[in-house]
Amino acid sequence: MTLEKTVIDNIKRIRKEKGITQEQLAEACNTATSYIGLMEIYRNVPKLSTIERIAAALGVEPQVLFQKREKDSPTERKIKAIKKTVMQSVEKELMRALREELY
Repeated sequence: MTLEKTVIDNIKRIRKEKGITQEQLAEACNTATSYIGLMEIYRNVPKLSTIERIAAALGVEPQVLFQKREKDSPTERKIKAIKKTVMQSVEKELMRALREELY
């Protein structure tokens, strides 16, 4: 994983974890929403000065954005497994309800 990808992935992850939209982040960083959107799909690479502004807007130290993310913790793995089970159950029930509705 390249350093650029690490930084962008961290920005996107932290933004989503904090419930901040691309528009809100762009406004806080005095940049265009399209810039944030293109950055998140790896079309724009932020300069260091932009990374500093983004970090401030996200409420983290800039160096946090450069750190490779550790693999999921045991708790995160459990949450993902539960989420997968629940989503499969919901999908199964939805398909059953749709079949009943159609026939």
